[in-house]
Amino acid sequence: MNQDPDFELVRRCQRETGAARDNAFRNLFESYRDRVFNLAVRLLGNAADAEDVAQEAFVTVFRKIHEFRFSSRFYTWLYRVVFNLCVDHRRKSTGGSMPVAGDSGAQLLARVTDPSPGPSESLGEGEERQQQVERALRRLSEPLRAAVVLRYMEDMPYEEIADVLGISLGTVKSRLNRAHEQLERALGRKSADEASGTGGD
Repeated sequence: MNQDPDFELVRRCQRETGAARDNAFRNLFESYRDRVFNLAVRLLGNAADAEDVAQEAFVTVFRKIHEFRFSSRFYTWLYRVVFNLCVDHRRKSTGGSMPVAGDSGAQLLARVTDPSPGPSESLGEGEERQQQVERALRRLSEPLRAAVVLRYMEDMPYEEIADVLGISLGTVKSRLNRAHEQLERALGRKSADEASGTGGD
C-alpha cells in the first residue's frame, strides 16, 4: 500500500540497520506518540497505565515491524497493537472491561447521536450531564465502547475500525448502531425521569 504516508519510513525501518533504522523509527515515534498515548488514555482511563501501554506498543512495533506487509495503513496496524495491549492490560490488572475515559463525554454523545450538530445543539452541557454521559458510556459492552472510541474520538473510518478490531465492516456498523441506541435510550430515559421529577432508580 504505497499510498500510506508512512511507507518510506516503514520501508527504511525494515531495510536499514543501525543508525539509519533508528532514525526512521524515531520519526515514526515522534509522529504517533501523542496519538498512541491519547488512545491508551481513552481506553484505560488513567495516564500512568496509558504511558506503560504506549511504551510497550512502540517496543512491540519496533520488534515486529519486519512483519508489516502494508495490507493496511501503518497507523491502523499500530492502533491494533495499542488496542490489543490495552485489552490485555485491563484484563490482567482488574479482570474487568475497559472504560471509556475522557473529559469530553458530553461532546462525544453529541457526535454519536447527531454526527453534525449545530453550535446550539450540543448535548450534555454542565458537569452533572457530562457525568451522566460518561456513566452511560461505561455501561456499554467492551466491543461497543471500542467502536465508539475509534469512530468518534479517533475519527476513524469504518473500514479501518474493522481492521483495528479484526471484525467485518457490517459488524462495525452494527456495533455503532447498537451503541447509538443504548446511549440514546439510557440518556433519554434519564432526561424524562428528571423532567417528570420522578428521579427513579
